Amino acid sequence: MKTSILSISLASSLLFLGCGDSSNNTSSLSTTDITVERGPVLNAVVLDAAGQAGEHLGNGVYRFIDPEYPVESYGGYIDMNRNNSVDVGDIEMKQLRLRTNSGKVMTLATTLDGNVTSLLTDIGYSDELLFGQTPSTNMDIAALSDELYMYCYENNISDPSKIGLSQMQNLQQKIQERKSFYESSGLSASDLEDDLMKELNVDIIDESDLNNITTNVMGTMINATPLAELTEEQKYTIAYMWNEEKLAKDIYLALNELTPSNTLYNIATNAETSHMAAVENLIQKYDLNILNIDSNYTGGYDSDALSAYKSGEYSIKDVGDLYDTLYEKGSLSLKDALEVGCMVEVTDINDLNEDLETVDGVEDLVAVFESLRQGSYSHYWAFDRALKNINVSDGCCSLGDDYCKTTDEYPVYENGSGSMNKHGRL
Repeated sequence: MKTSILSISLASSLLFLGCGDSSNNTSSLSTTDITVERGPVLNAVVLDAAGQAGEHLGNGVYRFIDPEYPVESYGGYIDMNRNNSVDVGDIEMKQLRLRTNSGKVMTLATTLDGNVTSLLTDIGYSDELLFGQTPSTNMDIAALSDELYMYCYENNISDPSKIGLSQMQNLQQKIQERKSFYESSGLSASDLEDDLMKELNVDIIDESDLNNITTNVMGTMINATPLAELTEEQKYTIAYMWNEEKLAKDIYLALNELTPSNTLYNIATNAETSHMAAVENLIQKYDLNILNIDSNYTGGYDSDALSAYKSGEYSIKDVGDLYDTLYEKGSLSLKDALEVGCMVEVTDINDLNEDLETVDGVEDLVAVFESLRQGSYSHYWAFDRALKNINVSDGCCSLGDDYCKTTDEYPVYENGSGSMNKHGRL
């Protein structure tokens, strides 16, 4: 809370569990299962155009409620041995993205620009084949997928939709040759894919990598976006944000010790802990020593040093002073403790609105900050409800106009998912 101060509609507000009650009935909504394949892509972030995140059912299948197309994937791991688990021998997708504008499959073929796919009809690829089959279900799609993957890998292309007409014209003959070879090989698509990866010498996951496998949604998103050249202001914003999220967790837990509240406890232990982890993912990615702000963050990321900070301790003095002020008010009563929650979340949102302007164009920072802001919207309404439940009829508005918000100002993200579909329902 500064005392002064694709874009991705990320559904990584999966981070915000325990923030509020859900009253929406989704039983009448239809679901769509989308299969994401390079081989099967596990543990990816798969988002529709409205920011809804698909639930990973396993084997590269992601379930949506009434998805709004296009749907796009970020990160994940190619399940080379087809055992539905990320383990030794699998391959990280890294920055290669897949997309589909319709239907129930997402592959390299569906990611291509429409003008380019028209060239594939000359070598036997119908729309039904391109947009209805995956490499696992069709050998011709396997051949196309492997040839496209090799081209993207060798040319450092992360978005296959950028492959143009002239490039595809040059690839047509190679695709046809690979298609003919695959049809006569007698091998499975997974065996052929494995041979290709060995030919390309793609890095595979080994035992030493397993401890670093990202399983959280935000971490996957961060790792799947390009490394940016950060300004000093952006580095400071990351450092401040880590301290800010730590403050929220610390103050809620401290006040819960004095006046126990499910709202304080749940937000602190579920959401704020995840928020800190999301910001720490950024710190790690950019190898910042946020404890050494005055010397340009030199020394690199140090998880142990961050973990050593106790509750109420911060690397930025202003944050520590603010903690003391909030604790003094919140310790007076349960009402005051919940009002501190309203104050923290409104201040967070004000800061994040400014921070998003500071980091505009830096994809991973925008994703994290938008996610944190969605979480703060949910937390605000959770504290508002908690106050009303103890007969404070105005909820957060009891603090005055600066803290009195409407659902137009702070959208309601229910169910803990933080993402509404096009009907405004989760």
